[in-house]
Amino acid sequence: MDARIDNIGALIRDERIRQGLTQEELGAKIGVGKAQISKIEKGSGLTIKTVTKVLEALDLAASVRLRNATRIDKRVIGYVVASISEFAKAHGMTVREASNYLNRYKGLEFLTEHYEAEHLLSLQDSVQDLARICRNNGGGIQ
Repeated sequence: MDARIDNIGALIRDERIRQGLTQEELGAKIGVGKAQISKIEKGSGLTIKTVTKVLEALDLAASVRLRNATRIDKRVIGYVVASISEFAKAHGMTVREASNYLNRYKGLEFLTEHYEAEHLLSLQDSVQDLARICRNNGGGIQ
């Protein structure tokens, strides 16, 4: 079965019901009360240890599929760093402030997604584009 982690509580509940167990019975199998099973089935109170115990009690196994993180080219990283620095200078910010601002208002996302076009522009043009993107996403810098 291919399921998302945020659906684990519902999956546990469905399997418990399919096996004809009450919350009390499942709780007794893993050493917790009905209230804890209710929380688990609602998706709260989930830890790796708890999920493992519940899966064992229900005679289930789970696997995790990890996806490769997108690799970012060193040229893109260099360009983003230069753009953050220029943005900071243009708007009287520290590099950290500029980085946080650009991250919050999707400027960094814009730079990495549109690197192929943006790196052909001057840094001043990129700074203007960043200000516009951030404004469009709720930022206040003009």
